[in-house]
Amino acid sequence: MKLRQLSVMVKKNPVFLRSGILAAASVVCFACIYMWDNSRALMTNESGQAVLKRGEAGDDRVQELEADIGGIEENLEVEISGKAYGEEELDEVFQQAQEALPLLISGNNGDLSEVREPLDLITEIPDTGISVSWETDPHDVISADGTIREENLTEEGAVVKLTAALKYGSRVQYCELYAHVFPPVISPSEKLIRELEEKTVESDEATKTEEYMILPGEIGGETVRWSFPADRRAYAVLILGIGISCMLAVSDRQRKKEEEKRTARQMQIDYPQIINKFNLYIRAGMTVRKAWFLIVQDYERRNGSRKKRKAYEEMAAAMYQIRGGLPEGECYENYGARCKEQSYRKFGMMLSQNLRKGSGGLTDLLEREAEEAFEDRRKLAKKLGEEAGTKLMIPLFLMLIIVFAVMIVPAFFSIQI
Repeated sequence: MKLRQLSVMVKKNPVFLRSGILAAASVVCFACIYMWDNSRALMTNESGQAVLKRGEAGDDRVQELEADIGGIEENLEVEISGKAYGEEELDEVFQQAQEALPLLISGNNGDLSEVREPLDLITEIPDTGISVSWETDPHDVISADGTIREENLTEEGAVVKLTAALKYGSRVQYCELYAHVFPPVISPSEKLIRELEEKTVESDEATKTEEYMILPGEIGGETVRWSFPADRRAYAVLILGIGISCMLAVSDRQRKKEEEKRTARQMQIDYPQIINKFNLYIRAGMTVRKAWFLIVQDYERRNGSRKKRKAYEEMAAAMYQIRGGLPEGECYENYGARCKEQSYRKFGMMLSQNLRKGSGGLTDLLEREAEEAFEDRRKLAKKLGEEAGTKLMIPLFLMLIIVFAVMIVPAFFSIQI
């Protein structure tokens, strides 16, 4: 019995079904992540002792573990050094490092025979754990970070000795390399700009005691024209203004669409009431015009200054047109056309045809129309309830995302790959 009641409740309120699915999915995700995080076990050696696998040389890491000592549990961070080299293996690694150094430090240069761009004086040989420190001779051509000092170079260049100290543990081995360093290749335009910068510095130094600084008027036989750079604040204002205008246009269009949607839904809700009232008045012996006027007058009396309802407002407009002398049937048809809803068009045509053909059968038509209208209203109410349930799902989804983030993000950070 309880299962049947629960099934009926779920069918009437689909949001309960969605909530249950989300809750079940959360439980399954929790179980999977919990089992993944807590099912790992330490490896053991042949003697049954717990062991941790080392990384390659230079791959030091920290592993968080839980230790149980006679019932006392404590979380510890165990440092695991990378695997150390044997003596013969270390000789081979040093030899390979020395052979790889010229290519590793060349940077954007082809090789060390012609160096025009900064060198990449690395501080560690990749994937070996060997650290590197550098000395340059002469010191005023290449700095310790590999930068070329152009002011100390001539077009012929200079040979620089690079001494690399390779260190692994207590072992240190030196390697000497030679680089032929030349001034960087610059284009004629770059050369003119550098000369201009130098001239401006000289002019500034020469006119420090004067009120004005004189800007160079000629460089390398070329005339220099000075001006303030274009200020582009106006573009920002233009882009901002156009952007806001587009947003206003789009938002106004969207607002109108939403308003039309609300109006159409309101008219769908009002239609069964209008048909039912009209049917009651016709059955009471009133004419179509009298029933129409009575419904409008009742609306105006009850609504007062409250928000207007389009279906009734259009009925009031039709009433004033009839009073103004327009053909009654035409006013009913125009009423249906102005409402822009199929049900109202049908209602207007029904009344117009009734005036032309006589009142016979109108009550039966109104009765069937009232039944159909109330059935449509029932479906609309169900749809609105489902939409409301869907909107309530948004905060549930947000809560689910937060729960996933709380569980998954720490899990990813704790995974040791």
